[in-house]
Amino acid sequence: MTLRVFRPVPFDDQQLLRFASRLDTLRGKRVGFIGNLKPNCDVLLHTTEDLLGEREGIAGTVYREKISCSVGAPAGMLDEIAGSCDAAVVALGD
Repeated sequence: MTLRVFRPVPFDDQQLLRFASRLDTLRGKRVGFIGNLKPNCDVLLHTTEDLLGEREGIAGTVYREKISCSVGAPAGMLDEIAGSCDAAVVALGD
């Protein structure tokens, strides 16, 4: 009997991912939002955006949507958010 084990990671898994440090506050920070185009994702993100503005005093936002819910965000979009924002919110709809 043969046992096959599948690892659901890309073959290029040698690259280590590092999470960003948690911010002490969002007050005065710029927050990026990336939606996936699924139903109600925009509602979730825009509501979150409004709440962060009212309750946390964020300085501004960048809102982008992927071109399709079935593919990852383009590198350019991720670079834009990373380069111009202090924090990011990525959401799924449905």
